[in-house]
Amino acid sequence: MDNISLPHNAQRGAALLVAMVMIFMLSVLGVSAMRGSTIERRMATNSIQTQTNFQAAESSSEIGLNDSTNLENAYEANGTIVTVDTDLQHAMGSDSEVQLQYIGEGIAEGFSTGSGSNKFMALRFEARGLSNADTVRARSEILQGANRVVPAP
Repeated sequence: MDNISLPHNAQRGAALLVAMVMIFMLSVLGVSAMRGSTIERRMATNSIQTQTNFQAAESSSEIGLNDSTNLENAYEANGTIVTVDTDLQHAMGSDSEVQLQYIGEGIAEGFSTGSGSNKFMALRFEARGLSNADTVRARSEILQGANRVVPAP
């Protein structure tokens, strides 16, 4: 017996409907994947910018502590905060500075010369490194302490 085929007018477009549903589902899946990758890219960029800003704050603190002129100015200010602009600017456009403060003196550990005698003293400083990146609304702050060993008066 021969195959009986339906006339063309008996087909109702079921294949077209299935194809359109599949295309719609793939489109939703594609948009969802794009949204997820965009969020992941933003998170990675934010992490990089935060770390860069943190490193700028730490570098400004180190720059302030490693310059003896800055420490002398803080010592002469006698407890008043001395702000030093470190001119650290990177691709994010952040401004970095360090705030130095002389916080007192004490025993210079490891510098005694004999039983009970101490011919040196330690000047104690506090350095607060700040970095602001206004374009990405990031701010980092580092607080470090340092001693400067000097001869006792």
